[in-house]
Amino acid sequence: MQFPCNDDETEPYKNDIKQTMLVHQTHIKHMNKFKNVAVYGGGSFGTSLASLAAQNCNNVTLFLRDEEIAKEILHNKTNVKYLGNIKLPAHLQATTNLDIIKDFELIMIAVPSYAFDDSIKLLKTHGISKDNILLIATKGFARNPTELFSDRLKTLLPHNSIVFLSGPNLAKELAKNLPASASIASLDIDIANKIANNLGSKIFTTNVTSDIVTLQVAGALKNIFAIKSGIDLAREQGENARATLIVSALKEIATLSKTLGGTASSRSLDTSEFFECMQEGGNILLEAGVVGDLILTCYSLGSRNAKFGYEFGISRDKKKFLQEYKELVEGREALKLVLDLMKKYNLHMPIMSEVATYVIPV
Repeated sequence: MQFPCNDDETEPYKNDIKQTMLVHQTHIKHMNKFKNVAVYGGGSFGTSLASLAAQNCNNVTLFLRDEEIAKEILHNKTNVKYLGNIKLPAHLQATTNLDIIKDFELIMIAVPSYAFDDSIKLLKTHGISKDNILLIATKGFARNPTELFSDRLKTLLPHNSIVFLSGPNLAKELAKNLPASASIASLDIDIANKIANNLGSKIFTTNVTSDIVTLQVAGALKNIFAIKSGIDLAREQGENARATLIVSALKEIATLSKTLGGTASSRSLDTSEFFECMQEGGNILLEAGVVGDLILTCYSLGSRNAKFGYEFGISRDKKKFLQEYKELVEGREALKLVLDLMKKYNLHMPIMSEVATYVIPV
């Protein structure tokens, strides 16, 4: 396949692209906004997600368990415990009263992975129905048995529209309204587009995909790769090694994703295949919710998992370090579940196996 070689030849392509973008943007612009939005989970990311939603929606309420933090958000517009003195939007509401959450059109879930099942079951006892749209911002796997959150929700909430959000989103930067991006995935593309319209802006850009599997897999595995990145940094392996890790990580994400039903592909494409791939929506591995989130988590020591890996790497007594480390490390917990899946499906994922030898005692 030959590429156009001058501006005259490329002009028809440019015009087609501009026209497609214009039609898409006009369609999105006229989609309805959500009448109200709830965010369940009052930690750093949940609060930041509520702050983000409040940029475009006038009726956003953060649901949390801590009454004192709820009062602080209501009166001072801060969540000092999790976000320091960052000011939250003036119209953001907060409450501990779960009895009213069923009245919200969109409910965003931002809880740790270990609390996911209990959180969904709790919301069911407070009356959420098939009319509530759920956006899942939790990253990891459901447990007992190990499976994707989307599979668990087929059992817990079989009739609800489910959407997943993932991207390079450090909580404090989101709360400060600094530039960021995210991928939004759902089997219902109309709902995904509506959420993109409600959350997206010049500051917060979004892309939409129907591949809910790859987005979930990437969100769970990225924390494990971040541990490896931190260890490599501590061992002074160099920037080449850390960049190579990103490439290898994408391949392992694709391996598990394809096994679980995702569309991700890590193989090289020839020119015709590349254009066919882009016409079908592109390769999700290249989107914000996969490679973007992966790079941020691996390269920033603001990531708990990379920080854990680094501190493990410089520690003299590895066994004592693991025994005494008290902070929650999502990647370490996720790794145990990934090992179950690797065994179940007979998968070869070298980085997963390597990190396991370091941080999971035999």
